[in-house]
Parts: sequence; C-alpha cells; structure tokens
Amino acid sequence: MRDRLRHAAASVAALLFCLLFCVPVASASTGSDRYAAIDAYVRDRMEATHVPGLSYAVVGPDGPLHQRSWGTDGRGGPVTAGTPFLWGSVAKPVAATGVMALVQDGRLGLDDRVVDHLPGFRFGGTAHAAEVTVRHLLDQTAGLPASATFAVADCLSADCPRPAERIGALDDVRPLGPPGTAYAYTSANYLVLAAVVEAVTGLPFAEHLRRAVLDPAGMDGAIADAASARKRDLPPGHQLLWGLPSAIADGYDDHGASYGYLGGDLNDLAAFASLQLRSGRTADGGTVLTPQSVRLMRREGELRPTGAGTGYGLGWRVGGLDAPLDGAVWHTGATFGYSAMIFLLPEQGTALVLHQNLHGLLHDGAVMQAGFGAARLLAGGDPPAAPSASPYHLAVWGTTVLALALTAAAVRSAFLLRRPSLASPPRRAAVAAAWILAGALPWIVAVPLVVQMGPGHLWNWFPDISTALCAGAVAGAATAALRLVRAVRGASGRQAFRTTGGDGAS
Repeated sequence: MRDRLRHAAASVAALLFCLLFCVPVASASTGSDRYAAIDAYVRDRMEATHVPGLSYAVVGPDGPLHQRSWGTDGRGGPVTAGTPFLWGSVAKPVAATGVMALVQDGRLGLDDRVVDHLPGFRFGGTAHAAEVTVRHLLDQTAGLPASATFAVADCLSADCPRPAERIGALDDVRPLGPPGTAYAYTSANYLVLAAVVEAVTGLPFAEHLRRAVLDPAGMDGAIADAASARKRDLPPGHQLLWGLPSAIADGYDDHGASYGYLGGDLNDLAAFASLQLRSGRTADGGTVLTPQSVRLMRREGELRPTGAGTGYGLGWRVGGLDAPLDGAVWHTGATFGYSAMIFLLPEQGTALVLHQNLHGLLHDGAVMQAGFGAARLLAGGDPPAAPSASPYHLAVWGTTVLALALTAAAVRSAFLLRRPSLASPPRRAAVAAAWILAGALPWIVAVPLVVQMGPGHLWNWFPDISTALCAGAVAGAATAALRLVRAVRGASGRQAFRTTGGDGAS
C-alpha cells in the first residue's frame, strides 16, 4: 500500500512538474521561434525593397514583448528603438481617438453637423455640406473623393495655413453622393476633423491630441507639429531615385497631425498599440476611451441603403484581410519617405507595429509587405507571396528612356538644321507630324498628373519620374519645334533648288 502511495505521489509530482515547467518552456520556445521567423522575414523584405532603416515590435497590453531595429536613418546613424519616424495615415486612428475623447466628454457629438462648428464649410454646395456630420468624416463617407487629398493635404511650406483655412479648397469639389452613401478614403476628411476639433477646443489640434491621447498613453516622444519634429531632430526619410534609396524627403506639414504628419519612435507607436489592447485604459488605470467608444471605432461602417460594408470604422480599417488576419483591426500609413503600420489582434491580445524610412506610391505594395507578412506570421499564418516591384521600374525606366531618346532626337534635329531638307511635301509633313507626336508623349503623360495632383505633389511623390517627365517634356518640345523649322526650311530649300536647278541631299 505504501509503495502504491509512493508511486501515486511520484506520478502526481511528475505531472505537476510538467504543468509548472514543461508547458511554459514549450510556449516560450514557440513564441521565440515565431519571433525569430518574423525577424528573418522582415530582414528579407528590407533587403528586397532596399529599405535603409526599420523598427518593429510585437506588443502586449503591458508593452513590447519583442522588438528589433535595423539599418540606418536619413543621416547615416544607426536606427534604434529611439529613432523617430513619421507614421503617415497611422495618424488617423490616433486622431479619431482624440475626437472620441471629446465625444465622451459631451463637447462634440458624432451626429453633429460640421457646419454647426465650421460655418465656412461648403463642400459640395450649401445643401450637401449641411448634411455632413462628424461621423461621416470619421468613417470616410462624407462624399469626398480620394482626389480631394491633393486639394488640401501635404502642405510642406513654412507658412502652412491652419486646417480651417484650407477647407475652402473643397467648396468646388464634386461629391460622390449624398453623405453616408459613398465610401472613399481621403485625408481631406481628417483635415476637416482637425478644423472641427480646433473650433470646439480653441486649441491647435496637435495640442488637443497631446493632452487627450499622447500624454495619457505614454507617447512621450510623439511628434505632432513642427516644434516637436525639431525637438526630436527628425531625420529625412528616403525615396527611390532610379531604384536607389535617397534621403531627400525632409518636408513636414505643421498642421497635418490629424491625417499623416504624426510620428515618434518605436516606444511611442507601441504605447498606442498597448492602449488599444487595454481597450482605451491607461497604464495607471485612467481612461482615454470607454469600452463603448472602442466598440464603435472598431465596427465596420455600412453604406445606406445597400448595407454593404465599407471596411472602415471610426479611424480604423476593419477586416478585409485573409485569415488569420480576418479579425484584425489595423491601419497603414505613408508620407514622403516614411511608412508605418499597426495591426491589433484582439483575440490574441497582441499587436504588431512597424515603421520604416522608405516609401513611394509605385512600390507601396512591396514596401508595406514587410508589415502584412509579419502580422500574418504573428497570427499563426504564412506570409503571402511578395508583390512585384515591376510597376515602379516600368514607370521610372520607361519615362527615363523616353526622355533620353527625345534629348538625343533634339540634338540630332539641331544638327540637321544645318542641312536643307529636299524631301517631297507629303514626306516632310509626315516626318514633322511624327516628331511632333513623339515630342508630345511626355506632355500627354504629365499634364493629367499635374492637373490631378498639382506639380508640388507630383514632385514629392514621384521625384525620379517627375525629373524624367520634365526633361522629356523640354526635349520633346525642342524636338517638335526643330523638326517643324526643318520642314519649313525644307520647303524653302526645295523651291530654291527648283529655281536655280541645283542639286542636294534630302
């Protein structure tokens, strides 16, 4: 009997040992292996996309669980967890959190009409503007088209107007439909929100955001205006110039914190993710968001009257990703030279944040894949196939080859002016028309882009392509003009030839 009791006691002790030590060791090993796989994947993506510097973290409710930083910043210094980056549109869920803080305090209502706070708001005409609410701005259903971003956002001059002074540029923008019936993602919605917040609080938006969100969340190093960017000594971001990363992106919109010009270091971005994982509660037990606000923000909007989902909540992207990220609440963002992303995995109680100092619209998918793939690995899935960077290369090298060819043609056309053209009139007209058409190609490409984006935005988002288009446009115009002059001279030369009976080459 005693032996049996000893055997039973030994079995119980072994079971307890396994429960207390073996299971945690296995879990830790699993977590460690997963982090190692994410590290390897992110490093591979950095190399594939020529990203100079990157920081990322896996975050829990109490802070980072795992973090890594690699590469160099825009001044050649090593990237660390304390290196500041800009986050682009990851600013939107932060800004929406600041708006919801006012809603919770009763100072602002989600269904408040924008014109009640901004009498000068006339987007789409008086009747349309009168129906736009704060909720419509938050969930991107005010009827503003995506192109409205270029009308009001990304002001990089030293004297950028305040948000309320920019909204007049929206007066003549044609709405996509009545408010609440059409979804379109645009930073213009969040610029108008900043103007509303400033009207309600009497404070600059950046100051309200710091008091309501950044400071309570522990985002002590966050960048929200030009003064804090200078204080953090924000380095320039990188853009590709003919495939090579160049630290040329150093502009900052002093009043753009609501839609794209918010930033900070890895600890700041991780602190915001932790705040969200704690459902809006601060580390010391305070409240930034109530549970009701958290639910509202993470609920996908519906378009009346169809009931179709928008894929967007109040400042957050909701769903829209394949399993195992189908339950993720997330946002990505980019501005000139920087990109960032945040993925909340509420069911796991973890999040992934990542920012990098390279971006460009034509290789957005390739650069952003680092975050999407890492989030899938964290959620227990496999990263998808990497997107191709060929759209960027086709665009930049196509316009460059065209510019070089037209430059060579302009030089040859200038040389040929020294020789009279004695070709027949139909041939002269055909040759001149062909060269005029070739010279017009850069203009055919550039003019619609300039009309839609404006020359400043075109240069900021596509510096190498803009350079090639500019050179091509000048060379094309010169080629067309020189060929036209040659054709006219050829007509005069042929007439002289006939008159004098001389001969010459065509």
